[in-house]
This record gives sequence, structure tokens and C-alpha cells, in this order.
Amino acid sequence: MSKTQLMSRHIKTNAKQGSYRPAFFDLAAFNLSYVEFHSRMFSKGEAELALLTEQFSFAYLREDKLRIIHAYDSQGELIPFGQFNNHFNLCINSSNLFKSGKYLSRIFRPTRFGGFFKNINVHLNNSIPISKADGISLISVELAKSLGYTKAEPNQSAQFTMFYKDGLVKGHCVFSDKIDHDVIVYGKDNIKSEIKFNSDSFYLAIEPTKLSDTLRIDIQSILNLWDLFGQKQYFTWSVEGVNKFKEDLFSGKLINWLDNFDDIDPEDYDNENWTLRKALWHMIDYRRFPGLVRQAWSLFRSSMLNFAENKNGTPVFRIPVPSGMRGYFRVDLRNHDKEGVFSLSSDKTDVELDKFGNIWINPNIIEDFLSVKGGADLDDSAGIIPVEDGKAIIYRNPNQYGEYGLHTITYLDDLEPKEVNKLMNIIPPKKVLKPKEVKQESTGNKLFDAYLKENKKEEEPISYTRDNLLRTYTKISTNSANIGTAANGEMHRSAIGITNKSLMKSFMKAFNWNLERVIDSTVKEGISSSEDMEAVSLMIEKIIEDKIPTAKSLVHRFPEKKQSLVTVAENHPLDEMLDAIKMLIKYTDKEILGEGSVSKGNRIKGYIDRIEVPITEIGMANIENQMIDAAQTLLKCYNREMAIMLDQTKKLKDYERESIRRKEIERIQSELKESFCQYEDEEKREITKHWAYQIYKSERAVHDSILWIEGISDYTIQMFGRVGIGYQIKKNGTIERYNQVSKEKVNVEQIRIWSSDELKAELYKESQEIIICAGKVLIKDQELNLGDECKIQEGEYLVREVVQSISKKTYRPLKNSLTLYLA
Repeated sequence: MSKTQLMSRHIKTNAKQGSYRPAFFDLAAFNLSYVEFHSRMFSKGEAELALLTEQFSFAYLREDKLRIIHAYDSQGELIPFGQFNNHFNLCINSSNLFKSGKYLSRIFRPTRFGGFFKNINVHLNNSIPISKADGISLISVELAKSLGYTKAEPNQSAQFTMFYKDGLVKGHCVFSDKIDHDVIVYGKDNIKSEIKFNSDSFYLAIEPTKLSDTLRIDIQSILNLWDLFGQKQYFTWSVEGVNKFKEDLFSGKLINWLDNFDDIDPEDYDNENWTLRKALWHMIDYRRFPGLVRQAWSLFRSSMLNFAENKNGTPVFRIPVPSGMRGYFRVDLRNHDKEGVFSLSSDKTDVELDKFGNIWINPNIIEDFLSVKGGADLDDSAGIIPVEDGKAIIYRNPNQYGEYGLHTITYLDDLEPKEVNKLMNIIPPKKVLKPKEVKQESTGNKLFDAYLKENKKEEEPISYTRDNLLRTYTKISTNSANIGTAANGEMHRSAIGITNKSLMKSFMKAFNWNLERVIDSTVKEGISSSEDMEAVSLMIEKIIEDKIPTAKSLVHRFPEKKQSLVTVAENHPLDEMLDAIKMLIKYTDKEILGEGSVSKGNRIKGYIDRIEVPITEIGMANIENQMIDAAQTLLKCYNREMAIMLDQTKKLKDYERESIRRKEIERIQSELKESFCQYEDEEKREITKHWAYQIYKSERAVHDSILWIEGISDYTIQMFGRVGIGYQIKKNGTIERYNQVSKEKVNVEQIRIWSSDELKAELYKESQEIIICAGKVLIKDQELNLGDECKIQEGEYLVREVVQSISKKTYRPLKNSLTLYLA
């Protein structure tokens, strides 16, 4: 019997993220109207309080938080906690509710390609040992397409979720056009039976994985692989990374990253607040405008800063690796038959890498390959660093010292790297220890010991209740920080090894812990890893008590109460590299953005000073602009406020100055937007047009921030589209863009009044009504002259705005004239 897809409908949810949504709740038979998700963090004490007091449909523990679900039926009534499992046909039969939470989160999470089916043909293949196929399945290409992924190809891979009567299959899958089944699961050990779907239907979800042609090496891996590549090579990688960003900026490649116009709908467009992305959607070349280049560089700069520090200035290190890639571990099962059986021997190289990001591992070496990398599974990602002699360093995150491999590699699909990296040394791979056998404690009575062995009971399942969730939370909440603590200990030990290898090795013997075991106990098992954490704690105490010099850039990774007691090394190689990277970024910043102010005469020119802005196109469109007086008044006021603020804060200390300036800029921009918002949309576009012309034709072209303020930038972008510098956008159910110069039709009713005496606009700001009679204007109990050019009938008029009139020749304020915009 062929499979059939069951009806689903998109219910309202707060968990929608673009095209991702929690598809499990969309089944029409569930009859829902709305589902929402919330998190209650362990660290803030929210989780326990929520379990005690909150009303919810369901809750589960995940990593460092309690996830709460509010599910509402078709009548808008909250489904009670006690009815949730029955409503959604869930059966939870587990002795570990923390582990259950990990499995449940896989079903509930948002996905792009998910749905419900009947009559899925599942084949359980028991011919392949779990040690060679842990975490991997095969599914048919046709099934992947049925889930909505129409681009599915043989040998492509995806994250894979299948929830059915036998349990949960989670991991990754490979698409196949050879198998006689919809799904092939390699053995019952790949089925998690703790949770089951009490239904004859199947919930399936896939998330295609892909090759990443970039690789950032993190601080943990930098330290653990330091001997392989060394300080100088790491810094050279940073230089090459900065140069690549500059190349992409200058060549306009940013549009390839952000112009996803074909994938958006009118609602996405209206809700988009990022000026740069919206400008690219309008096909505006960001390289022609200093403000957009500044935003583009800010995007690159944020990424570059992670070479060294995060946004808070904390050292983190994320250095780009030349020709580095990231893929996914796969046993080489490509040559399988219709039942999914594949050969367990091969004469190929250790690994092959294809365009889909599959790291095909020779079945001959699969067990050793995975075990030396921290006991990896076939759903783990890995970094690939090409080196000389047709080999690559392959590692996964997180890792311990020695958890890597140097492997022969074949690059398929024209993936051959353009350059390879140089190995400075070799680190002995970590020795894999066999798991300790848990022996039954003897009572001294052989007869009774035999009885205990024969009657050993498995852990009894516990019911999924608030009480048991609370007990589980209490048991594991203190473990939530253990992974970070153990990983930090690894880094301190490896950093010491950079300058004192023998001391590091003695620490590895004296303070031995297993990071993978800490991860498993915290994330998977939910049980204590006290022996491992005790070893970490003792090593930290040893470092502090013996005043062992430590890298300054790692001090923040010590427990907060002990940081002041740490002995900081002088010129540690890691610190020296951090400072060099920060100097490199600052140097490049000046190269791109320049430095100083044009008006103060201390401007050091950068790339943005040499941009050729399309002034002529803007100027020609500005000739008949009827909003010049208002635009010039707003611009002058904004520039004056900014200049006063900068002058008043110039003598403050650096940290204080930046904080105050940020707040003051927000205030000034907020006041500008308030004045700007009183105008109609057509008038706003005319105002930005005049601003653009005045700024870009002057020597202050680099100071164009007023055009790109949130709330104003939309009109700048629209204006450029009408001028012909970008595309216009049409919304009529769908959304499309077109290139057409449009002359703005602005019906602005305005008059000019004048006097032989000086007139100041601010004295008439509160005026709301005027009377025009016989060439005179009565305003605020004063009789002033009506401009000769004004053609308007006599009578009473409401006033919207009063501004100083502007000379059409010099664009300077006219002391004796005011412009009145009529309502």
C-alpha cells in the first residue's frame, strides 16, 4: 500500500521563524487554533517557579531551560497538562525525564520540511553493526520530495526525524534512489523507544544539510591544535580573512548574501527593519553611498571582531581558516543495495568529501575514526583543514587535546582547495580508553550474588508529572554549567602547554576528566559527573595556589570569584596574537571608514571618502522640489544639535563619552523623526531627496547618517527607486520589483510671507490659523506681506508647519521670509 500524506494546516504560533514552523502541531486532526512556546531559564530560578505555579499544556527540560507549551483547541481553550499526551497521541515511557526532553524537543522544534503520513514503508536493517551506522538512516528521494524538498538528489543528506508507533528515529539521513522502501533504519539501537506515537500515522521531518565552504576555528580548537599550526600561521589566517572581507565589500558580493527578494512576501518586506537588506532588495548598489558602505562594513566588522572578541570585548577567537570547510560525518554507504546493505571494506582513501558536505568515511576505519574524535556519531559536523600531501586535519567540536585526525582525503565535485595549510608539528592522537565495566559489588555469599545477578532490574519508568519534572530539574539544574566549566578547564590546560609542555602533560595525568562524559551526563543522561568535575576543580585550585602564569585572554574563563587570584603571564603567545588581531581590525577600520570630521578639519580619508555618489541624477530630480524649505530647516537643526553634542562631550573619558554620546544621538534622532513624521509619504521622499543632494554634493558626503536612520531610511530608499538609482517595488498580493523613473507628484500647498524686519520661524511655531486678505497675511496678531509668487484665494487657512524660507540660489536661510505649509 502506497503512502498517503495527511492534511495539515498552518496554525497560528509564536514559534514561526521565516519558513520554519513547528509542523508537528499542524496536523488538522489535532484541531488546534494556536500554540505558543516559552522558555524558563534555570539560571534565573524561573524553571522551578513555573513548575510550581504556571498553567501550561506541556513542559519539558532542555539543556539549561524549561520549555513550556501553551496549546489551544479550536475553541481557544487551553489544553490542560493532564490531557496533552492523550490529545497528541504521545506515550512517554522513560526513567529519565531529562533525556525525554531532548527527544521531545526534536519533535516539537520548527522545521521547513515536515508532515504526517500513513503507510510509510520502514525497513529495519540489522546487517550493519551499530558501531558503523550510529545516527544514520536512508530515505528515498521520493519521500524527501513528498515532504516538500523538491530539490532532493541521491546522496544528499539531511537531519532526519521520524516519530511513529515504535518510537523516535533522530539523527541524519542520506537520500537514495536505489532502495525499495521509504525509510531504512540501521538496527533497533537507532530507535529511541522512550517516546512513541500512539497512532498508525508517522510524523516525518527533514532539514537538508550542506557543505560550508568557510570554517572558523574556535578558541578551544585553536589551543588544542596550537602545535599543529602555531601562532604566526593563525595570525596569517586572520590577515587573509580580513582581506577576503575587503574583497567582498569592494566587489559588491554582499548582495549575494542578503538579496533574498524572491523568497519574501509583502509581510516580510513590511516587517524588515534592516536598512541595508531593504536597500539591496531595491537593487541599490551599496558601494555608491557612504552610509550603506558603513553599514556593510559594520556587518563584515562584526564578523571580523569575532576573530578576537565578542561584542562585549570578551576574548573569544573565531579565526577563518583558508580553504577550510565544514561537513558531516557519514559512513561510506553510497554503494548500497535495495535493502540498504553496503560493503564494510573499501580500498579508497580514509575520507572523501562531496558537494553536499558529506565526509564519506571508509568503513574499514569508521570505529577508530569516530572514537578518537571524542566518540562522534554520524550526525556530527566536523571541521576540515586541508594540509600538504593530500591530507586534511579533521576535528569536531567540542574537542579535547589530541581529539583530531590527520587523514588522506579525496575532494569530489571540484572541491579541491586553492591553497593548503602547513603543519608545523604533530600532536599524538588521544588514546581511546575502553569504558569501565561496572562490576556488581559482592556480598560475600556466592549464592546470593548469583541471585542478584539473575534478578537485576532495569530502571523503572516514571510517570510524566509535574512532581517528577520538578525532581528531575532539581537533580540536573546544577549540572547545566558543567560543560562550560570542563571546557574552560581544557583551555587553561592547553594554554599552559603552549609555554610549558611538560607541566600540561603532568596535569593531564594528575587531573584526568572526560569531556564527552561530562556532556553526556549533562545533556543526555541527566546524572552527576562529580568525579570529572572534581578533577577540573582541583586543577583550577592548583593553578591558582602555585601561581602558574596564565594567558590574560583566558582569565574570564576562571570561576568569577577566583579571577582576581589568577597569575597573569607576561606576553603569553595567545595574548600577543589577540592584540595583533585587534590592531589589524582597527587598522583596516581606518582604511575603509577613515577617521575624524570634515567640519573640524581633522578628517583622515578612507575608502568611503572616494565613493562616486550619483549626484547628478539626484540633483536633476531635486530641481522642482517643493519641500526644500522644510528639508533645509530639518537638516540644519539636526546638524546643529549633533555639533553641540559632540563639542559638549569631547572632554569626557572614553568609556563615559561613548555611552553619553550614544544616548544623545538616540535623543537627537528621535526628535528629528518626530518632526519628519508629520509630513505625508510623498513629502518625506522629497525631503530625503533634498537632504541627499545637499549632503552628497558637498565635501561632507561621508557624513550622510541622516538618510539612513531607521524610520527615515525607507523613504530614502523609495526616493532612490523613483529617481532611477534603484528599483521600485509593487505589492498586490505578491511582491515584485521594477526599474522605472517616476516623477513624484506632490501637491504641497504652501505660501511665503515676508517683512522688512527680521522674522524668526520659532516665534510662529504655535500658530495654527492664518487669514489672507488683499496681499496680506494675518498671523499671530501680526500683519505680514504675502509673497508675490503665491497664487492663493483670500480666506482662513490652517497651518501645519512654519519654517524659515530658504534661498534657492545659496540654500541659506532668508532672514526676512517664512514658509508656511498649509493643512
